[in-house]
Amino acid sequence: MLRALSEDANSVVENNEVSDAVTPTEIDDHHHNQSLSDDLPRKKRKFATMTKELSPDQKAIVKLHVSREATSEGFVKCNFCNKEITSKNVDRWASHLRGCGKTPEDVKVQIQPFRTVVNAHANIISAALSAANVPQASLQHSTNTNHLGNLQNAITTSYNEVFKVHVAKDYMKFNAAHFIAYKGYREKLHGHNYRVAVTLSGVVGPDGYVVDFGEIKKISRVISKDLDESFLVPMNSDVLKITFDGTNVHILTEDNAKFSFPKSDCSLLPIVHSSAEELAIYFSNQLIDAFTLVALLASKSIILN
Repeated sequence: MLRALSEDANSVVENNEVSDAVTPTEIDDHHHNQSLSDDLPRKKRKFATMTKELSPDQKAIVKLHVSREATSEGFVKCNFCNKEITSKNVDRWASHLRGCGKTPEDVKVQIQPFRTVVNAHANIISAALSAANVPQASLQHSTNTNHLGNLQNAITTSYNEVFKVHVAKDYMKFNAAHFIAYKGYREKLHGHNYRVAVTLSGVVGPDGYVVDFGEIKKISRVISKDLDESFLVPMNSDVLKITFDGTNVHILTEDNAKFSFPKSDCSLLPIVHSSAEELAIYFSNQLIDAFTLVALLASKSIILN
């Protein structure tokens, strides 16, 4: 997914958005710790990412080991210790059975809840990425590789979900002139200050990255520089007649307005309209081309064994 372009920083254009069915974890290029909810109690944040769930079969087992005889309406009592459980919630009944000293161990095992990660949010990721949160002792060399196996298991199991890598830098911007034209309408020639933000989505690879931040920055900077201080020419326009001579680009509009620009001052783009939306598509296609396997191998960004 590319969250690519805003015009005069007033709007943001998103292309190829991730499905709402997926709850991704965002990784920002900088200020990771700002995503922490500092106004929430630490204990609440810690447990907000985990839920305990009983399956329907487990709830049925729980109901076999409680009784409603001689109890208040809606309440039950434990079949093992005969203590009344003053709750109508099956999960609460299960909690009592697991904590009861008279409940057989095989029953306790059968009603252990499943622990499900709801959202491994930015507070976990930030803690992992911030050097300030890592004890100095843990930075020392160790010959024990068990922790590597644990990390690999975490990546391939609990944290096998979609992450977003978001990059927005001061130099990812450009100034350009343009006008939008379609059937029966043409804007006057004008310009904008454009700001670019890139968001890529994917799973964490064996190298620990979704994609290298540095590569996104480098490619985005080149694309922005190519568009900077130029006139944006929509070469696929269905209403503009675009011709060339040795040095200039000539544009004839529906209302017979004529424009002539030095070719060196123009960015000839494979788009129909020079809108922020189509510029976002152009920018995303350029990034996709740059991130193809062939391109990455040529730039030595990755090495195949």
